[in-house]
Amino acid sequence: MRSTKLPSWTKRLLGLDPVPPPPHVFSIDVRALRYGCFHHGPQGYVYEASESIDLPEDLFEEGPLGAPIRSPQELVALVESFCKRLPEPVKEASLVIPDTWLRLTFTEIAELPRKVKAREEMLRWKLKRLVPFRIEDLRISAEPVTPFPTQEEPARMLIGFAIERLLSQLEAAFLAAGIEIGRITNTTLAVAASVEHTLDPSDLAGLVVLQPDAYTLSFLRHGEPLVYRYKAINEGVVSSSVRRDLRLTTSFLQQHFAETPLHRVFLAAPREEEDIWLEWLYEELGVTPEPLAFEHFQIARTQVGPSWLETAPLLGAASLEVY
Repeated sequence: MRSTKLPSWTKRLLGLDPVPPPPHVFSIDVRALRYGCFHHGPQGYVYEASESIDLPEDLFEEGPLGAPIRSPQELVALVESFCKRLPEPVKEASLVIPDTWLRLTFTEIAELPRKVKAREEMLRWKLKRLVPFRIEDLRISAEPVTPFPTQEEPARMLIGFAIERLLSQLEAAFLAAGIEIGRITNTTLAVAASVEHTLDPSDLAGLVVLQPDAYTLSFLRHGEPLVYRYKAINEGVVSSSVRRDLRLTTSFLQQHFAETPLHRVFLAAPREEEDIWLEWLYEELGVTPEPLAFEHFQIARTQVGPSWLETAPLLGAASLEVY
């Protein structure tokens, strides 16, 4: 399976050679810690094991970009206890975190410096002009993506950023349990990787991922994100706001990719919210949306976990190469 061109937020550098991903994947948010183990079989990935536990409501602090853990030692104890329940020892794993904790943005650049320090300084300078967060507190990573036809600068970068302290606390908790985290990615990118094999490289595809505190709207082509929009959900989803966002994004795509029609749209949402989102997407995007289902994934018809909304990010992370 061809790997999506996505950054790795466990590293600060670019240009490292990829290695095959480990079969073990964890995901964590303010509500739960989950685990999935995937191995290749003759009919696709075999979902060999899954576990999950609920987390204490006050484990994480609150903040617009997530927030550090109130008691890191409590998380260490929870991870160690959780990992003792797993069917086999885990030494290396990938980690999926919410889009609220790991955001994405794009920037144009004239040229990326060759030296690592200069490269990071440029990326931080660019990011400082784009986001309302203290850049000094963030861990960032970036990956070159295909430039827009009408952009001013010759190169375009996808930048990911998250709170350094939070990521360090998460990595330390798993390391205390003897597990090295090789890749950290967010829910949207992991879901995108899980369905990439269903697309022709030249197809323009949309992906909507509904999470408890936000939804994301992404468009992908040639195995890389073209557009990514994050919208926080404070007091429930408002129809008019969603429809307006869909229209604005569609107009943006038509402006830059008039000769590339939208081919498919995937929806990752809780089952009880699927119908209303399917209606909005169909009416505003003009393409019949597809809720996540078995046929979208390279997975053997065995254990598939509690829901595709939980399984897809784990499966996608298991397919991403680690840099």
